[in-house]
Amino acid sequence: MSPLSAAILAIVQGLTEFLPVSSSGHLVLGEALLGYHALGNSIAFELVVHLGTFLAVLVVFWKDIINLIQIFAVILVQPGKWKTEYYHNTEFRFTIMMLVAMLPAGIVGLLLRDQISELFSKPFMVSIALLFTGSMLLSTRFFAKSNKTIDMKKALLIGLAQALALIPGISRSGSTISMALALGIKQEQAARFSFIMVLPLIIAATGLEFIDLLKVGISADEVSILVIGLIISFVVGMLSLKWLLQLLKGGKFHYFAWYCFSVAIIGLFLF
Repeated sequence: MSPLSAAILAIVQGLTEFLPVSSSGHLVLGEALLGYHALGNSIAFELVVHLGTFLAVLVVFWKDIINLIQIFAVILVQPGKWKTEYYHNTEFRFTIMMLVAMLPAGIVGLLLRDQISELFSKPFMVSIALLFTGSMLLSTRFFAKSNKTIDMKKALLIGLAQALALIPGISRSGSTISMALALGIKQEQAARFSFIMVLPLIIAATGLEFIDLLKVGISADEVSILVIGLIISFVVGMLSLKWLLQLLKGGKFHYFAWYCFSVAIIGLFLF
């Protein structure tokens, strides 16, 4: 893989990991257009760009993440207070609900990993999935604004939406935030819940990719390409995440539907 191809794919990953347009779908289409699998070590590159976007979430939400870790750590050393804290500590309850919301995607990902992996070699199917993502995003235009809080039932429904997004072409942030908005959850809380809850899943996915990488290995020549991917995906990811938060506040989330429709139509035509 050339440095230019690495930079392009890292930009695609950084932009689409958080914007509701499916990073996995864009990587599949980008790889198909650039002939990426024939040019380099896909496992290593996917690992570093996912690590870059993981670091971007840590930077943007670092205060929230530290606060949640501190709260959870205190409760861990005092397990007898779990029930009391769940009903009286909003942040602790928020953490528990994020853990619950992670379960559907984690279970589906483990059980259907091979079947899902096969979809990453089918750009035509990805294009169809992008049409679904666009339709989902467009529907948010008609949701009435509300200020409801997340409860256990809503958290589980958001988790199911996240499981659906394991299919490349279906946006994870698009599906989870759209579901949250449909449930009447405030935009800022929907975004915070969506992006923080994905961190353990990114860690798990990166860990699996790392195990695969140990089997394949990397050459010295690939190190510079991987560094380019890591830095660019981190910087672009951080900028795109901040941009999305601003768009959510302005009620412009559905704008991305038209982009998804455009990419899907091009993909259907090409593949």
